[in-house]
Amino acid sequence: MQLIGHYHNAGFEAVADGVMDFFERRQDLQRPGVAFGPGGSNAEPAKVSTDISLVALSRSDPESFALADIIVRGVSAGLEQYLQERQLFRDVCPDQELFVMPVFNLQRYAPGEGFRQWHCDWTISDEATEPVNRVLAWILYCDSVTEAGTEFHWQQHHEMAERGKLVIFPASASHIHRGRVNSELSKTIATGWINAGSREDFLKRLARS
Repeated sequence: MQLIGHYHNAGFEAVADGVMDFFERRQDLQRPGVAFGPGGSNAEPAKVSTDISLVALSRSDPESFALADIIVRGVSAGLEQYLQERQLFRDVCPDQELFVMPVFNLQRYAPGEGFRQWHCDWTISDEATEPVNRVLAWILYCDSVTEAGTEFHWQQHHEMAERGKLVIFPASASHIHRGRVNSELSKTIATGWINAGSREDFLKRLARS
């Protein structure tokens, strides 16, 4: 529990409201969420959702950039508080630096949908977001939904979905988690990762790729 940070204030509530409004209006950006399972034609997918991917780097869509930028700024403020409360966490990271990955997702789970499979956010796949460098993950709950938060396996903890609450936790297998599914109500979140190293070095590598 000591490594699950919770941050909830009026600013995060305003961002959550902005996400809800954006998601409703920008149906042009909505895509089926990545769904994967154990394989086989009859296998139930691990995750069913509707997603919008945001990039706080490109200004090609000014509205998307503005929302992505304010979310990254808000999560970065939460990260700084998280690290101030846990100074040793920063000290043991490479270069003693972490940054909020500027590529992340908005996700809506309709009634009965969810990320049902136990998982963690650290992988060794070769992607632009450099998953091998992930140290922390974050979730911003954008609406309050009973029995629809996040279950943490080892901690035997259910994090409730409450509008405007930011949760930061380790991306590793120490914090295996899954979404709790509500069969009657939908849930909307913004979610992404926090990587080791500096944002500037990441952007240089991204530009070369």
